[in-house]
Order: sequence, then C-alpha cells, then structure tokens
Amino acid sequence: MVDESHVVGGALDASIGVPDLIAAIGYWELFGYRVRDIGSLDAATAQQLYGVSSAGRMVRMWHQDADHGLIRLMQWEHSSGPGLGLTPFKTAGNRWTAAEVLKISRIIAHAKYRRDSGAPIKIFHPDAVPAPGTSREAFRGVISAAVEMAILQPHYRQVLFERADFPSPLYGRVNSGSMLQGSQFTHCCVVTRGVPRDAFDFYDKVLGMVKSGNFDTPYNEIGSSGKDIFQLAEGEGFHMHRFDDPRGGEGLGKRSGRVIFFSFRDSIEMPDLRAASRPGALGLCLYSWRVHDIEKVREAVLKAGATQVSDVLPNEFGEHSITLVAPDSTPWMLIAASDTVVVGQ
Repeated sequence: MVDESHVVGGALDASIGVPDLIAAIGYWELFGYRVRDIGSLDAATAQQLYGVSSAGRMVRMWHQDADHGLIRLMQWEHSSGPGLGLTPFKTAGNRWTAAEVLKISRIIAHAKYRRDSGAPIKIFHPDAVPAPGTSREAFRGVISAAVEMAILQPHYRQVLFERADFPSPLYGRVNSGSMLQGSQFTHCCVVTRGVPRDAFDFYDKVLGMVKSGNFDTPYNEIGSSGKDIFQLAEGEGFHMHRFDDPRGGEGLGKRSGRVIFFSFRDSIEMPDLRAASRPGALGLCLYSWRVHDIEKVREAVLKAGATQVSDVLPNEFGEHSITLVAPDSTPWMLIAASDTVVVGQ
C-alpha cells in the first residue's frame, strides 16, 4: 500500500462520447445535473492527451454540490466509432454508472414510453437486492434492500436503484427538484475478462484507493436482477474487485464514488470491445480521478506497468491531466487536484 493516497475523493467524472451535445445535456438535466465547465481541444492536443485525431467540444455537468459522480460529455468532430452501442452488459470493456432515484416506477414509465415510441432502449426490470453489508441469508429474513433496474441505450448505460430501509447519507444525494429525481452517480463499473487478479493491485497499492471488496461471486449467489442484466448462463459467475474513496475508510457503503470491476474467467464467452470503448468513440469511454502531485503519480504508474501514459497536459478545462491504460487494460484520466475547484462531499 502507498504511504499516502495519491487519490483525492471518489471517482470524479464519467466521460461519454455523444453526437449531439445539446440533446445529451437535456438528458442528464432530467437526473438533476447542470452544466458548469465548458471547453474544447484542437486535434493536435486531443491526439496527445486522448489519442484521438479530432478536435472536440466538451462539457462537464455537476450535480448539486457533489465533488464526484459528475458527467463529462464529449462531442468529437470525427468520432472514431459507435462504441458499445446496445451490446450486452456481459462484454469485456463494458462500463456503466449507477445512481439512486426516488422512484423506480417513474423511471420505468419514462423508459417504456421512449421504447414504445421507437427509441432504441433496453429495460432490465427491477428486482430487490440486499443493502450494502447485508448477506443473502439475512436478506431473506428482513427487508433491508434496494430496488434496482438497468437501462441500456446507444450512448448511455445506467443502473438505477431506489433505497428501502437503509439510510446512507453520503452514498449519493438525490436532486428532488429534477424531473427524474436522481443522484450523482454513486459508483461506476467495468467488465473485464481473463485479467490476472494481481493486476488490480494497481488501484490500491499504486494509486491508494481503498480496497473494500475482493471476492468470488458464484452463479448461485447472484440475484435475479444480476443474472438478467448480465444474461448469465447457468454456472457463470465473476470475481468482484471494489475500490472506494479513501475518505470513506474501511467498510461498505460509507461514501459514494467507488469503482467496481466485474472480472470474468477467460473461459466465459463474451464480446471483447475494449478497443472500441475508448475516448473518441461514442458512449461511455473513460473515468477520471483527482490526484495529488500529478508528476509524481505519472512516475508511479509508469513504474507499475501502466501503458499509453501521456505527458502531463492541460485538458479541455485547463486542468493538468494524464491519461493511461492500467494493467487490467482499463483506460483512465488522472487530474491534478489543485486544478479542480470542487465543493461539497
């Protein structure tokens, strides 16, 4: 473990390639986000930082006073591809965001209306899941759970949950004044396949995130919503690696901003779209964290085996940043904490 965490706070933002910034802004406003940061990159700088040979316009959307769980929209002049599109959740390279909403029924109604109007959207119906830290055995005896569903669209992949009987005030805060009454994203997820388990040591031992989960999840312990979302065949399970905001300390569900990896065995068949879900493509392509001493962090990640590590460069919002591909093959952006003005928690 690093002597002092390089990481500051929870996962800062999720980058999403979109064909139409105005339409995308309108979508995320429904969940309580608002535009705050606006920027652009010329093609030469975008190539250096993102590996994308195209100019682009970018917007970061904030959620109330949250200092994490933000949305970064990226509209490229020349997109590199469609990204994940409507491919299944069980896809190597898949990513999605999760957030709390006040009423799952409201989300279902809007999603079904859009689907019935011809919009390309897949709805994974809700199911009750245990509260953080509640075993399946305890769950059977007492209702302490969330109701969870998933929505799959060409550019957005979301898991949404409604809490039931377990308050967790630092794990997301709903904007009740927004149309769909959502929180900032509380956690973000990545699907990997055939990755050695020690590759994930990068996140706690190098960056200093708090490892809060490292366990096998066999098929018979996965709830019906998880089996449905992942479209699991009989006997298919995964290993879960979970990393939290260092401010939350050890324990479950204390603070949002976590990252969860669903790591499948090499023998499980699934599409591999890791090369397609990178910056420049449409859809969710990149997560970011803030860090102390970005030059020092760059040296550390190079030594730890990260690849495609950029120079320290100003990003579209003027923040000193690096991009890299971690040893588990997931791309990231790290941003100098001193350049990012945040409030709240």
